Amino acid sequence: MRTILRPLVTAYASLSVLLPAAGLPWPVLLPACLLALLAVGELWVRAVTGRPAESGIPAVKAGLTVLAGLLTLPTVALLLHPLGAGVAPIPLIAGTALLATVLGAAGLLRLYFSRRGERDEDGDEPGVPAQRRAGTALGTGGARIPATARTVASILIPILLSLVVGGVAIRAVERGRHPGLPGYLTVALNGWAAGITRPVTVPARGLAVPVRITSSGLPTTTQMLRLRVGSAVVASRPVTVGTGKVYALSVRVPALPADGCLRPVGISVGGASTVFYAKAATGRTAPARGRPAC
Repeated sequence: MRTILRPLVTAYASLSVLLPAAGLPWPVLLPACLLALLAVGELWVRAVTGRPAESGIPAVKAGLTVLAGLLTLPTVALLLHPLGAGVAPIPLIAGTALLATVLGAAGLLRLYFSRRGERDEDGDEPGVPAQRRAGTALGTGGARIPATARTVASILIPILLSLVVGGVAIRAVERGRHPGLPGYLTVALNGWAAGITRPVTVPARGLAVPVRITSSGLPTTTQMLRLRVGSAVVASRPVTVGTGKVYALSVRVPALPADGCLRPVGISVGGASTVFYAKAATGRTAPARGRPAC
């Protein structure tokens, strides 16, 4: 019984250290996390194989303990998603503690029924397991064949169990309800303007700039299309934007003052916008003394 209670208490103690995770340094959190996972891995081995990790082939048992412990955390995380709980420290700690409790109970039940079966054997030597007695009666040299079968089972059962639990969790995530993606409205330069990489020169007659407006997941609304040069709104008009639609529009930028200054030109629809820099075409500029500061 101590082989089950010891890792169970270790798992509880390590998980309790992880509860105030925000206020503890990594040198404390990391050993506590590893110790909790190893304790849960020991419970897995004890519940599935019916033997403590110290018995049997040491390398195999140690490998199973580490493997089962490492698989515990992603398994609990996968099970939290279809249950509606967020994958956060507190739900992970609670789920791991619950799993450790279930494994401890399973190990105790397995130990109880195993000992009861040994006592119920009639006419046999007391204290000798039934599998060993059967091997001796058949002349197989003790429990060599059953031990081999148990070793194979101890390797295959955790792997199959992890595949089954992982497969069920993945299918539950796929079939579960998924929250809808948030709607969005974007404004981007289109056509030749999409390749703007440097300030644009605006001629005296103005410049037509193509833009693309995309709406997805939003109801049909009427927004104001605004053209800003610097900090001033120089033009605006209403635009009706339907859901799931892409619109190609043209916005005319008026002639800019020929003062040699770069000005940001912003085109916006509602809260979405795009911006580029522009300057006036080469021509007469103000004298150096009278040129305004940009």
